[in-house]
Amino acid sequence: MIIACLHAADSNIAVLSQSLAQLAWPQVTLRHDVVAELLAEAELAGGLTPAIIDATRERISQLCQLADAVIITCTTLGTAAEGGRFTKPVIRLDAALADEALRHSQHLLVLCTAPTTLASTQAMFQQRLRQAQRLQVVCVPDAWTQFKAGEIAACHRTIADFALTALAQDPTIDGLVLAQSSMSGAAALIEGVKVLTGPEASLRSAMALVHHP
Repeated sequence: MIIACLHAADSNIAVLSQSLAQLAWPQVTLRHDVVAELLAEAELAGGLTPAIIDATRERISQLCQLADAVIITCTTLGTAAEGGRFTKPVIRLDAALADEALRHSQHLLVLCTAPTTLASTQAMFQQRLRQAQRLQVVCVPDAWTQFKAGEIAACHRTIADFALTALAQDPTIDGLVLAQSSMSGAAALIEGVKVLTGPEASLRSAMALVHHP
């Protein structure tokens, strides 16, 4: 079984590969495609344009010809998959993460780093929210600048510090989501709450859709 991953950053290749190794699925092979230029265009434009959506869908369609399922790991570009017609299952990492997170938490804190992902992440979780559940979606200051500068360890520390401060201020939070796959390394630095990341959630979703479409 081949799962293709559409990334906007090279660093996410290792993140998804490590998550697959932890799941111990020898029958699954990952194929990676990086489209950093499309995210850069979205940042310059302040969001997705019709041209970026078309280009993203074209790359997804190409990957569908090479794999059994496609995971879009970029939360900004993931929006482009909505409304597209594809020949194989296409999984938005943030959607798989939202589904899993909201099954287990009553008060969820969702953290982002890239400003372009904030609105789509908020909408994604809000659509799935049940009446009794509470949701906060926040962009961590400075983390995206550090990530783009290649200061990955500092970025993860910034995310963890922000999360720990928020948890200390509001002990009713019972679930923490790191919404972007590039944030996953911060999970090991956060204690006192269940931390969910997208790579494993999206891989589990892809496996389920391939076997039970």
